[in-house]
Amino acid sequence: MSIRSVPKEIKEILIGISKEKSLPYKLIEDVFFHEFEFLAKMMEQGDKGNYGSYENVLLKEFGSFIANEKHINKLEEIRNANQEKDNEICE
Repeated sequence: MSIRSVPKEIKEILIGISKEKSLPYKLIEDVFFHEFEFLAKMMEQGDKGNYGSYENVLLKEFGSFIANEKHINKLEEIRNANQEKDNEICE
């Protein structure tokens, strides 16, 4: 079980939906977060360096999340630069 941090604005929207649909707030929150938890799970399943192993995901009303070799390489560059900076600070 993970602890979820719900921004005030989102929580107000979820409470409104809960009241409108006469459903428990917890159920509405679970449905909302399920989309993002599913996306994170799909992104974790890819093999590093094998871009074809990543699943493209379409979340209705949010858009498509597509594995792009150029973007993944850029993220790795940023991560490596941050790690190098952290190593310099620790020395």
